[in-house]
Amino acid sequence: MNGNQPGQSYCIIGAGAAGLAVAKSFKAAGLPFEVLESASGIGGIWDASRDDSPVGRNTHVIASKTVQAYPDFPMPASYPDYPNHALVLDYLRSYAEHAGILPHMRFNTTVKRVEPSGKGWRVSIEGEPDREYAGVVLASGHDRTPRVPSFPGAPTLQVLHSNRYKNPAQVMNKRVLVVGAGQSAADILCESAMNATKTFHSTRRGFFCMPKYLMGRPTDTMLQAKAPSFLRRLSYYLFFRFLWRRSRGLGMPVPVMKDDLVIPVLGDQLHHHYTHGDIVHKGHVVRMEGDRVYFDDGTDEQIDVVFLATGFLPSYPFIDRKHLNWAEGDNRPTLYLHIFPPETDNLFVVGMVRPVGSHWDVYEYQGRLIAAYLQAREKTPAKAQGLDRLKRGPQPDFRAGIRFYNSAEYPLVVEKQEYTNHVKAHIRKLS
Repeated sequence: MNGNQPGQSYCIIGAGAAGLAVAKSFKAAGLPFEVLESASGIGGIWDASRDDSPVGRNTHVIASKTVQAYPDFPMPASYPDYPNHALVLDYLRSYAEHAGILPHMRFNTTVKRVEPSGKGWRVSIEGEPDREYAGVVLASGHDRTPRVPSFPGAPTLQVLHSNRYKNPAQVMNKRVLVVGAGQSAADILCESAMNATKTFHSTRRGFFCMPKYLMGRPTDTMLQAKAPSFLRRLSYYLFFRFLWRRSRGLGMPVPVMKDDLVIPVLGDQLHHHYTHGDIVHKGHVVRMEGDRVYFDDGTDEQIDVVFLATGFLPSYPFIDRKHLNWAEGDNRPTLYLHIFPPETDNLFVVGMVRPVGSHWDVYEYQGRLIAAYLQAREKTPAKAQGLDRLKRGPQPDFRAGIRFYNSAEYPLVVEKQEYTNHVKAHIRKLS
């Protein structure tokens, strides 16, 4: 509790990386707020003790520490370039302590319902009276509901989503199939290749890998230079073409690269295991019968366990989708800047965006924009009204003219610098 009167403060739902970034921004802006978190502590998915955490024993950050860190709060120099989940959780705790936001946290507090109430919002909490807030920020994360495809047939083998993979014991001495072409698939494949009897990899498309290091430096530190959009666009195409040729030269099943860019997975271990025959590539799964899986290349294999590394679906079950401008059938809400529902006041979303690169600095800029908007409503209403008009208009292009693969299915993907440039421009307009 922070001592503010009900209805005067703002509610931030979630104490993961996104919620902490918003809380820090609100604290810096002098806005009254409290954070509601269903777990017993901060960290969100990085708290491996949580039942809903997809973190496994060997999970590390994808971005290197200098790129992954929040603005103005670097990770400790003693950390390795790619820290594991335990170090990441320690860092998030240090960030919260440094920002002075821990007194504003309410843990073991499960939100059941969020509804409009007058000019503000009513939040129903499990086992407690309802609370009134001036506004609500949804920062609970959207990687909570697994995307689980269905396949014809009656399988007797074990089928698990990748979020249930925790350690190599689950694949030890088994015949394993991993479905998917993203980072989770790559991580499970590498551990399976070293521990399973046989490892198979099913994808709809080809893929390629980005090495963690180039010329002795973490690769992503060389890709963060600020530059005009046309230069960034050219750099993307040249660098991704280099990665594509590199993977193809190693005999990997690479995608067809024409106009659309496929975002690579990180790490060369996948290259190693493919080239050593530890992983066998398969096409798309067409059906599962008993303990056999059938593929669209006409082959079939006896399998003990399948891991579906097929991603997640955005989900905010405690609020009516209409408040988020979320039409039935759409795979995500349509929000201005991926933050503002066009027709709903005092409701904001942070973290529902997938920048190509690291995420946490993006979350903090989103939090700063919301804080600047709320301050402007009190001090310079005309500026806030300007954003109100914009959020009902067309969405800017956040991809710097780059065409990413299957963008209709993955509309949250943005080119990071282009997106943050738009967010920072709005913050300046509100200042």
